[in-house]
Amino acid sequence: MAAEARNDLRIIETRDESLHGAMMIVGFPTHGLVGSVAASYLVHTLDMSPIAYAISDMFPPTVIMEEGLVHAPVRFYASKLVCGPDRKCEQLVVAISDIQPPPEVLVSLSRGMLDWAEAKRVQLVVAIEGQPIEGEANSTDARVVAMTNRPAAGLLEQYKFDPANGVVTGFSGALMLSAIGRTLPVMCLVAQAHKDYPDARAAAKVIESINPLVPMLVLDTKPLREKAREIEGEVRKSLEQQRRSLSTMRPEESEGPGEMYR
Repeated sequence: MAAEARNDLRIIETRDESLHGAMMIVGFPTHGLVGSVAASYLVHTLDMSPIAYAISDMFPPTVIMEEGLVHAPVRFYASKLVCGPDRKCEQLVVAISDIQPPPEVLVSLSRGMLDWAEAKRVQLVVAIEGQPIEGEANSTDARVVAMTNRPAAGLLEQYKFDPANGVVTGFSGALMLSAIGRTLPVMCLVAQAHKDYPDARAAAKVIESINPLVPMLVLDTKPLREKAREIEGEVRKSLEQQRRSLSTMRPEESEGPGEMYR
């Protein structure tokens, strides 16, 4: 079961799962690794099961090891629970990446993911992005703003999200660009985060912002805040290992995270 996208990108389904009406959260490496930390926390906290993965010849040659088994770096998980603004969603899906996809694959990857979400009849896609700030990021003061395509615009007022102004680049920029003109509602939540290291506190703030969209589930962020340093260290170690491995194959690393200018 494979959904063909542009170029050589493919999404391979490992489980025939109906995602009709599901809400999909997308967490890729960004400033403060906000998306990666938030997505990883949701996957483990909700005991989500893998349902698909993405492959492309343009991805760096990287696999993720867990208890001796290898996994693709871009993966999709699902969990049975009621979610979504209309409370009709019976599935929460999380797309997570342990790599920073090279710039030349961002457009095809984002289009492929939205094509797949539409084919699976997902009802809402929520991406998580980080906005770099100088100095320490205070989780109680960190601001979360939102941007949407037209079909999701009503959620800004309905859930009182602060609307974003400015420019966003990188994967989130490609995803929102690919969302223009689609009937699938797509939203991006942007959290202030430290620019130089993983910021689990900002990730907790984003999860708290997502809470209203998941009315039948209480996403407790207290453990995330308490384990912030440990989680930050694990994510940072994983990416540093990846960078060291890739540095032996090419002289320079391209920068993957997007930036938002306000």
